[in-house]
Amino acid sequence: MSAFRFQSNLNKTHANTASSEARVLHNFEKAASRKDRLAIALNLLAQGGVTGNYAYAPAFRGLARAGLIIKPLHYWSFLGLTLFTAILFCVLAALTIIASLLLGVMPRPVFRMIEAGPVVFFAGNIALSMIFAFIHRFKAKQIGLPKWRDL
Repeated sequence: MSAFRFQSNLNKTHANTASSEARVLHNFEKAASRKDRLAIALNLLAQGGVTGNYAYAPAFRGLARAGLIIKPLHYWSFLGLTLFTAILFCVLAALTIIASLLLGVMPRPVFRMIEAGPVVFFAGNIALSMIFAFIHRFKAKQIGLPKWRDL
């Protein structure tokens, strides 16, 4: 049994009890396609203790089945994660406001968000987006993930 396979089996066995300082072994061949690269990336995330929807969002899985391979969020750059999350938060907020207006019911949090104004909204949005990006990048560094291009 190779050292990589042994470590892989050991990590799976102790996935729930692994320390936060678990480092991923990088004994893998260079991927021939994006699909292979995704499989390697998800395997490395699993070795680091990141599995399920935290490793690869259900929406990304659906796109991968359709042939559009998007790398897991732990492999994105800080700027990419921040922009992605900021856009996602803006779209969700806009959909919430539109739904509230169409239904004729304005819940207090939505009203307060509108009342605060766009400057406060965008400042809060960027702050939350940066926190989201920091958490993902920190976890990627903590478990020692390689860069996406190195897979």
